[in-house]
Amino acid sequence: LVIEDRRFFDHFGISPRAIARAMLVNIKAGRTVQGGSTITQQLVKNVFLSRDRSLSRKGLEAVMSIMVEWHYSKQQILESYLNEVYLGQEGSRSIHGFALASQHYFNRPLASLDAGQIALLVGMVKGPSYYDPWRNPQRAMERRNVVLSVMADKQLITPQQARSYEASGLGLAKSSAQEGVYP
Repeated sequence: LVIEDRRFFDHFGISPRAIARAMLVNIKAGRTVQGGSTITQQLVKNVFLSRDRSLSRKGLEAVMSIMVEWHYSKQQILESYLNEVYLGQEGSRSIHGFALASQHYFNRPLASLDAGQIALLVGMVKGPSYYDPWRNPQRAMERRNVVLSVMADKQLITPQQARSYEASGLGLAKSSAQEGVYP
């Protein structure tokens, strides 16, 4: 939540503040460099809509996000997002959800990961191919360290823990933990 949608529990599916902030940043940059979507909007887009970049799709996404928030609890929305979010690819099979990604990258259940490994998965949400830890370990490590820094700033871990994890490797399994397996 501190990386993807800090105001998740305070908005109604869309965040006018985040949209305005992203618009200003993008106008200053002259291109799209920041998004203003909430977790609810990301879930709606990923489950119900195409990745098409149009104003009509964004409008429909906003309306549907408000409806999802009306009908489901924040906990249900967050759980659905965590189980659905795309976190990589293994051949023709997509890796969706943090639990499957934990098995795929670390050959361990999600509950047994340390903060550094969780930070890696969280960081990958921004761009699973770009931050793929097997193909781009340096990028993945830099992104993981950004997440660890935010975690320390928000007092989810201590600054000493953040430094310790930043100094460590990525802790990946030797190869895909799910090779040939379709759970």
